[in-house]
Amino acid sequence: MEKVYDMVIVGGGPAGLTAAIYAGRANLKVLVIEIPGRGSLLSAHKIDNYPGFPEGITGKELYDLKRKQAQKYGVEIEEGIFLELDIFDSPKLVKTTNKNYRTKSVIIASGWNKNSLDKIVGEVEFLGKGVSYCATCDGAFTKGLSVSLFGQGEEVAREALFLTRYAKNVFIFTEENEFQCDRVLHASLTENDKIEVITGAVLKKIDGSRYVEKILVEERLGEKLYDVDYVFLYLGTKNSQELFSTFAKLDEHGYIVTNDKMETGIDGVYAAGDVRSKSVRQVTTAVADGTIASMEAIKYLLKNDKN
Repeated sequence: MEKVYDMVIVGGGPAGLTAAIYAGRANLKVLVIEIPGRGSLLSAHKIDNYPGFPEGITGKELYDLKRKQAQKYGVEIEEGIFLELDIFDSPKLVKTTNKNYRTKSVIIASGWNKNSLDKIVGEVEFLGKGVSYCATCDGAFTKGLSVSLFGQGEEVAREALFLTRYAKNVFIFTEENEFQCDRVLHASLTENDKIEVITGAVLKKIDGSRYVEKILVEERLGEKLYDVDYVFLYLGTKNSQELFSTFAKLDEHGYIVTNDKMETGIDGVYAAGDVRSKSVRQVTTAVADGTIASMEAIKYLLKNDKN
């Protein structure tokens, strides 16, 4: 049977790991999804105003201690870029570049790094005109067309297989030296004549006139042009509006609006830390947010279990 977590936390910074520690101590099945090496905490050379460390502590040292403490209570930590939260599935479905996860509650603690990675050249221009972030949403428009997917993991594999129902041919491009996904899924990709997997490939540009017509890809032997009609991106380049607006209210700057209980307005979905709309963003305030979000989520889970 598919594993169902009590809580999935998006982000392994001070808010996310604090929430994980509280939930782990409550004997819940907890998963933290993080992007390794990224975050404002890890980039902090020295923190002098975090209570309990009179001589200061580096961001990396504080991160390592929090991570170790969370794992002490059985918290699972996995790599991945958050793509989407489906609140209409029950249990809720958290989609990432590597895998999809079922969960009863979610805490968004992804931090704030302008909340979007650099866009690919042509990505914004052709959004809705051949550029998409969801194959299952737009797959029906690809009938008889040549399509491409950029990314890694089970989500990309499933989307590619889905697209073979409509598309003439499907290219999967991944920056890594091999495409990683479930063994059964990988076999399905290999056996499908419509699908070609290209590794060591970086998308440089999306081009066309009114709609997407071609892509420029940097491969091991140099740059290469591909004639494609659709580009599905699973690279974490969505901005906050694209990532969160389907399930949360955002303020004018793209931060998630919550109440003082860290609730987003959707049952079982919370936000904590720098991603939340507030006036002060410090490690200490992120820790406070993570504490509140986790405790409120625990109450929510207990109430639902009782019902």
